[in-house]
Amino acid sequence: MTEINYDIALIGNAIVDIIAQTSDSMLKELAIEKGAMQIIDAEKADDLLKIIDNPMIFSGGSAANTAVGFSSFGGIACFLGQTGSDEFGELFEKNINEAGIFFQRKQNNNLFEKTSKSIILVTPDAERSMSTFLGASTDFNINCVNEELIINSNILYIEGYLFDQPEAKKAIYHCCRIAKEKNIQIALSLSDLFCVERHRKDFLSLISHFIDIVFANESELKSLYQMDLSSCINKLKKVVSIGAITLGSKGSFIFKNRFEYNINANKIENLIDTTGAGDLFAAGFLYGLSKSLSVDNCGSLGTKAASEIITYYGARPKISLKNLLS
Repeated sequence: MTEINYDIALIGNAIVDIIAQTSDSMLKELAIEKGAMQIIDAEKADDLLKIIDNPMIFSGGSAANTAVGFSSFGGIACFLGQTGSDEFGELFEKNINEAGIFFQRKQNNNLFEKTSKSIILVTPDAERSMSTFLGASTDFNINCVNEELIINSNILYIEGYLFDQPEAKKAIYHCCRIAKEKNIQIALSLSDLFCVERHRKDFLSLISHFIDIVFANESELKSLYQMDLSSCINKLKKVVSIGAITLGSKGSFIFKNRFEYNINANKIENLIDTTGAGDLFAAGFLYGLSKSLSVDNCGSLGTKAASEIITYYGARPKISLKNLLS
């Protein structure tokens, strides 16, 4: 096989996204916390699928969304994750490969394990509430890691959600050691407020020892350091060289070493669904970084990508993101 050099290797949960519209009253009836991500079991996932109407189905997962966005800009990416041996696993592999991402499904020893899925309920205000069944993606471990993909990449990107599984966490540290030995930049997405609360100690340790680039929103960063935003940013600047903090309608705050930038949010005329906004922000930012753009231009590119994705349902671009480069 011809060796391929990748701009970025991304590691995350291989999840199929199932998106449906709902109401605030239905969320309350289902006891789902609005705007949060909750972990559910297979039975709960099956129950929700029986309730929702006319769902849209895509391959997904946070890092996979970022990978597809990165590829849509024209970058060369590979993805590491684990699916089940079912029709959803086949759907995930086919869909992500068609998006230009190298991903090769490894045979799951448990032939009856179901592929992970995230049931995303979107309310009229475009807020999304996720109920995630971590099926086969929980089997991701050191044996699932293709070290050559990491070694032949310029950036390693890690999805924070992986820390919900002990074996996946071990695999992440393994990958980080490989990357550090090869002077490969390592980026971490904090993923979710409640994910940070579950793994604060682990995240702080990983960041201080391995991470060069951190992606977070305001609430995630404040939860990480348990301080006001300004103090959190100062704390983060002491341990990583690049930080990208999204601030919703207030835009984002970007820093690289001693340089700081405030990036304004784009005005959105038709906000539909915020699913994947952070993932696509990271895609644009990292693509810019891979092309040696200035860090403020990386932030602007991330903002453009996030602004595009929230104008329709799902976290897969409907246009070539190369159109945003002009």
